[in-house]
Amino acid sequence: MKSEIILVIFGLFLFGIISNQAVGQLDSIADHVVINEVETNPPGSDADAISEWVELFNPTNEEISIGGWEIASTTVLKKTLVIPDGTQIKSQQFASFQYQSVWFTDVSERIELRDSTGIVIDETPTITDLDNDFTSWQRLYDGYDTDSLADWTFETSNAGSTNGKIITEESEDAVIVSVSTDKSNYIFDETLTISGTVSKEIFVEKPFFHQETIDIIVQGPNYYKTFTLYPNMFLEYQTSLNLQKVLGINQGTYDVSVSYATNQASTQFSVGTEFIEIDQKGDASLIITTDKDSYLPGETAIIFVETSEILDFEGLKFEVLDPNNVKIYQGTLFPNISAISSVFLDNQANPYPDAQFATTIYMDTVSPIYGTHTIVAQYGTQTAISTFVVFEDIKEDTLISLSTDKPVYGLGETVIISGRLNNLFITSMDLEILQTGIVSFSTDTDSILKELDVVRLEGDSTFTHLFKIPNNSDRLGEYRVKVSKDLGEAIIFFRVVENPDEYVATTFEGISLFTNKLIYETGDNMVIYGEIDELVSSSVYLTAVVDISITREDGSKIIIDTFKPVSNEAVSATFFLTALPDIVGNYSVEQVLYHNVFDEGTYNIKASYANGKFSETVSFSVIDPLNIDVPFLLQLNKDVFGFGETVYLDGLVPNIAQGSGVTITLIKPDTDTEFFGALPDNSKFSWSWETPIAEKKYAVTNERVVTYSNYGIYQIILGLPSGDTSLFFKVSPNPEEDSLEIAPLLVTTDKAIYEAGETLTVLGTAIKRQQGSEGLVVQDRAEIIVSYGDFPFKEIYNAFVYLDNGGNFKSSFSLPVSIFTDGSYKVVSVYQERRAETLFAVDNDFNIGGDAPLILLLNLDKDEYALGETVQISGRPSKLVYLENLSITIIHEDDLQITCGVFVCGRPVAPTPLVTSPSGSFTHEYTISNSSDDIGKYQVFVDTEFGEYTSSFTVTSEPAILQVDEEQFLGKRTTEKFNRIPDSFVPISVSGKTSDGVELLPRVLQGSLLAPTRDDEANVNIKITTQDGICIIGQAAGCLVTSLTRGPGTIYQVVEIDDINYKIRYSGHDVRLEKFTILPESSSEPFPDSTWNVEVIKDEQPSRLYYKITYIISE
Repeated sequence: MKSEIILVIFGLFLFGIISNQAVGQLDSIADHVVINEVETNPPGSDADAISEWVELFNPTNEEISIGGWEIASTTVLKKTLVIPDGTQIKSQQFASFQYQSVWFTDVSERIELRDSTGIVIDETPTITDLDNDFTSWQRLYDGYDTDSLADWTFETSNAGSTNGKIITEESEDAVIVSVSTDKSNYIFDETLTISGTVSKEIFVEKPFFHQETIDIIVQGPNYYKTFTLYPNMFLEYQTSLNLQKVLGINQGTYDVSVSYATNQASTQFSVGTEFIEIDQKGDASLIITTDKDSYLPGETAIIFVETSEILDFEGLKFEVLDPNNVKIYQGTLFPNISAISSVFLDNQANPYPDAQFATTIYMDTVSPIYGTHTIVAQYGTQTAISTFVVFEDIKEDTLISLSTDKPVYGLGETVIISGRLNNLFITSMDLEILQTGIVSFSTDTDSILKELDVVRLEGDSTFTHLFKIPNNSDRLGEYRVKVSKDLGEAIIFFRVVENPDEYVATTFEGISLFTNKLIYETGDNMVIYGEIDELVSSSVYLTAVVDISITREDGSKIIIDTFKPVSNEAVSATFFLTALPDIVGNYSVEQVLYHNVFDEGTYNIKASYANGKFSETVSFSVIDPLNIDVPFLLQLNKDVFGFGETVYLDGLVPNIAQGSGVTITLIKPDTDTEFFGALPDNSKFSWSWETPIAEKKYAVTNERVVTYSNYGIYQIILGLPSGDTSLFFKVSPNPEEDSLEIAPLLVTTDKAIYEAGETLTVLGTAIKRQQGSEGLVVQDRAEIIVSYGDFPFKEIYNAFVYLDNGGNFKSSFSLPVSIFTDGSYKVVSVYQERRAETLFAVDNDFNIGGDAPLILLLNLDKDEYALGETVQISGRPSKLVYLENLSITIIHEDDLQITCGVFVCGRPVAPTPLVTSPSGSFTHEYTISNSSDDIGKYQVFVDTEFGEYTSSFTVTSEPAILQVDEEQFLGKRTTEKFNRIPDSFVPISVSGKTSDGVELLPRVLQGSLLAPTRDDEANVNIKITTQDGICIIGQAAGCLVTSLTRGPGTIYQVVEIDDINYKIRYSGHDVRLEKFTILPESSSEPFPDSTWNVEVIKDEQPSRLYYKITYIISE
C-alpha cells in the first residue's frame, strides 16, 4: 500500500515537471518568420535540375508580407533569391521556395533570411548534407527557436507540412483580481476611491457554505485600516476613504493590497499638501530656471538660480518632483561662481551670467518618468518654482528619418536638412541635393543645380546639413534631397519660389495641366506643362508617359500628313504629343502652332496619365494676325479656382484704336469692387489677379449673423468701346470637384431649421440688369415672399429689397411663436420676371392650447463646473404665456448649513428678479469665483406664479495644470452641421477630433427629419439604431423610445446603452418635423466613439434629414 502511494506521488511530481517544461517551451516559439526546413542535397544531380528548396514558417498570429525579402547562401556560392513583391505568409502557414540549380553547397552551408532592408531575420546553423536522398535539416517543432544547434534535426523531409507541434497542458482558469484608485496623488481632505474587479465568484463550502470576501488593507505612515467587501453582480467592488488628518492620515505613500481567496493585487497612492505661493516681503526675489525647456532621457539638465539678496551662512534647498509628485532629486547649494562656470564644456557661453547657484541633474535612462517635472527652491524666506518636461525619445518606424525646417523657401535662404538613422549606427551617409523642377522654360538643363556631400552622424545617429540657395532666378523650382547608404535611402522634396510668405501650394488630384498663354497667334510656340500627383511604377522598368491630345472645339481630331518610318510613304495620322515626367512628377512639352495644322478657333488639350486613370483638360485659342475680321475673344484659364491661385484673362479686341484702353471691374462676393485697366497691344491684352489666400476672419462671430466669405462667384465686367461684357469665375474650397453654375436668380436661408422666436435671414443673388447712368435711374428691387409650406401657401411676409453691386440681397424676418408652429415654410424671390424658391423648417416646442398643465422647463448648460466658470441657466414655460414675477435664488450647501431634502433651510441669499422675453423665456448667468470656499453643491430655485422649480449643480476644484493653448478654447463649443440629406440610410460617426492642436470631444447629437409633403407624417418616420443593432428610437417592438418624451417637468427619457446612461429627447412620429437629441446623462462624460445608424422608413416620399454634432473642449 505504501509503495502505491509513493508511486502516485512520484507520478504527480513527474506530471508537474512535464507540464512546467511544456509551458516553458512555449516561450521558445519564435515571434518572427523562421527558416523551418532546408533540403540542400536532394536525390539526383543538383546541377541537372532545380531541386534544392527552403521552407519558411510563420509562427505569429498575423499575416506577414515578405515581398522583397532574401534567402541567401552565405558560404561558397553566395546565391541570393529575392522573394517577389506582394508575397504573404499567413499565420501558422508554410511557404517553400526554389531558386537555381546548385543553389547551396552540401558541406558547411549556412543559410540566411533577410528582410527588405538587409537585416538578418533568421539563419540556420552550419549544416552538412552528404546523403543524396529525401532527408533534410528541419527544426524539432514548427517555429521552435532557442538559438541553439539542438533546435535542428536531420530527418526525412516533409516540405510544406508540419515538423510537429509542442504539446502543452492547459491549466485550470485562474482567478484574476484587479485594483486601482481614482487618482495616484491626493491632498488632505480629499476622498480616495478604491475599486476593482474579480474574474469570477468564489464560494467556500466548509465549515459552512458562504461567499468568499474581498479583503482590502490600506497601510502607510503610522496608518493601518482594513475593509471587507463582496463583489456585485458585475464582479466589481468599490469603497472610499476620507483623507483627513483627524482620521489619522499622514503625508506620505500608502500601499493598497487586495486579497480574494488565494489571489492578490496591489497598488499605491500618495497624500500630501498643495504648493502654496508665499508672498515675498521687501524687494528680495528668487528666480529659478533651466538651460532648456525640455529634455530626453540621457541628457543633462542645468539648473540656474538667481537671487536679489545673498544671505550669510544660508544654503539654498531645492528638490525635483516628477509628474507623480514623487521626489527624485534634492540638495543644498551655496553661491559659487566657479561652480557655475564648470557646468559648461567646450568654451560654451553662460546664458545666465547673473545666477549665483547652479547644478546639474541627469535624465534617467533606465526607468524614465515622462511629463512635467517641478523644481521647488527655498532660500531663507525666498521661494521659487519652475518646471521642465521630459519627453520620450520616440523613433520613427522607418529606417531613415529625413526632413527640412519648412517646405517652401525664397532665393538666398538657407535650408536646414535634418534626419536620423533609426535603430542603427554608422559614421556617415551620402547626401545629394538635386534641382528637379524648373520654373523658367528657358533654363538650360545642363545648368541644373546638383550638390553632393557627406553628413556625419552624431552619437544618437542624428545629423544636420545646411544648404544655401543661390540668389539666382534659375534656382527657382523644386528640389530633391536624398540621403543614402548601402543599408537604404530616404528622399524628401522642397520648393523655391519668389515670394514664400504668400505662396500657397496648389492642390490637385492625379494630374494638373497648364499652357503658357491662353490666346496664340499662328506660328507661336505653345508650352504645355503640368505636374503629376503620384507617379506610377512600371513592371518593365519604363517610366509612364503623359499622353497629350489636342482636339477642336467641336471634338473633332486634328489630322496631319506624315510619312512611314521605313518606306517614307505618305500617310495621314492623328496629331498627339507625349511628355516624360521627371522624378518628382513635373512634365512639359513644346509645340509650334503651324498655320497648316492649327486654323483659327478654339482647341481643347487633354492630358492623360496611367492609362487614362488621371486626366485634365484645358482650352486655348488660335488667331491669325493677318485676318482683320477676327471676332471678339475673351479667355479665362479656368472656371473654378482655389485660394492663392492666379486668374489669367487673355482678350482679343478687333479694330480697337491704338492707345485705347480696356477698363476691368472685379466684383467680389462680399460686394467689394476693384478697378483695373489694360492697354491692348496689337488688339490683344492680358490681365491677372491673385485669389485670396485665406477665408475672412471676424473678431466676433455669431451663427445667427450672416458674414461674407471669400468663397463664391466673382464677376469681371470689361468696359469696351463697343459696350460692356461680363465673365464669371468661382473661388471654391474644393476646386477639383466643384463647377461654375451661373443662375439668373438664387435664394436661400442662413439656416435650415429655426427655433420659434428666432430671426429668419433670407439671402439671395441675381445677375443684375445693366442700367444707364444718365438722368433719373430707378434701381430694380427683388421681392421676397415668406409663406406657409402647404397649399394654398398663405402669405405671411412680403418685402422688397435692393441689390448691392455684386447682385446680392438680404432681408430678415422675425418668427413669432404664435404664428410659426412646427412644420415647413417657403421663401419665394422674384426679380425681373425670374422666380426662385427654397424651404426652411421651424421647431416650436410650445404647447399652443390643450389641457396639458403649465410648467417651467428649467435647464443648465452642464451639471459640473470648475472654479472661475460661468453657469448658464435658461428656462421657459411650456405654454406661450408672459411671466411678470419671476425670481431666481442660487444657494451653496456648505458644511455650516442644514440640508432639508432638496431645500436648504433658512435660504440666506435674497432672490434675484429675472427679465423674461415676450414668450416667457429667460437666461441667467452665475459666475463662480476662484476661491476654494466655493467648492461644493449648489441648489437653484426659480419662483414663478404657478409654482417653484429647482435644479442643482456641483463646483469642483480647477485642474492644477492648464495648457496655455487650451485657455483660448475654454467655454467654447464647436458644431458640425449636415443639411438636406435625402438618403434613406445615413450612418453617423461620432468621435473626437482635433482643432488647432486642441482636442474636442463630442457631447450632443441632434437631428431633424422633414417630410416636405403634407399628410406624409405617418408614412415617413425615423429609426435610430446602434452599430450592434439595438433600436434606440423607432416604432418597432423592442425600441427603447417609441413616443414623445416630453412630460411634466422634463423633456428627456433616460435609457441605458452599453452600460452608459443617455438622455433621449424625441418629438414623436406623427409630426412633419421629427426631431431627436441624444447625449450622455452625466455632464462630465463625453460621447464614446460610436456609430449611430439613422434609417428613414418611407416608400417613395421625399424627405430631408438634418443633423449636427456639438463638440466641447477636452479638459
